[in-house]
Amino acid sequence: MGKDGDKKGGSDSREELKAEHSRLVAEENNLNVKYEEVKALFKRLEDTYAASKESFSVNRYGQLKDMIKNTASDQVIAGIRNTIQQSQNSGSKSGGMTSLLKRAQDFSSGSQQQEQESSAKTSGKGGKMSGFMKKLKNITGFSDEPIADEDVMSNTDLQRDNGRKQRAISRYQSQLGKAAAKLEKLQQTYQSSKAHAPPKRYQDLKDMIKECVAEKF
Repeated sequence: MGKDGDKKGGSDSREELKAEHSRLVAEENNLNVKYEEVKALFKRLEDTYAASKESFSVNRYGQLKDMIKNTASDQVIAGIRNTIQQSQNSGSKSGGMTSLLKRAQDFSSGSQQQEQESSAKTSGKGGKMSGFMKKLKNITGFSDEPIADEDVMSNTDLQRDNGRKQRAISRYQSQLGKAAAKLEKLQQTYQSSKAHAPPKRYQDLKDMIKECVAEKF
């Protein structure tokens, strides 16, 4: 009776690890897409600013205003902030990695025995699965590459890759937060520049764009 209960508890914990891994893979990919989108936004601002140097001052004045308004719009900033918030909410709903990994540690020692038993069974069938698993591990490395099928990963591998993905997600959230703050500052500085006469504001517009694109993230 006790053995059955232990097996069931381990199975539940493993399913949680697999579900968390699947969620983290999707979350990391989603944040990566947004991160690349924001990087492209800043690169476009930098390139457009450089190209505007070929224009006369009168024409360039209008171009500078347009590129700032298009880059630091309410819609763009809200999109970044919403992506961060959704990611944070997703992590909260999952129960958090801390409690999950703590539960996983309760059966991590037993997982090695399960893997050995599984290996023995597959060896009895010709060892084909064991060879496949070894080859797959060598190719993927688990902790370095996204894994599409959590069923082929051990509990230890799931824990390790979940931790790596959680750290990557935190970095994406931090970088996107910095990007949103830079755009908000650009937007605020642009609004403040409206109080200046055109000659002064023209220089202000150039300075604020150069400052915005100077720091890479």
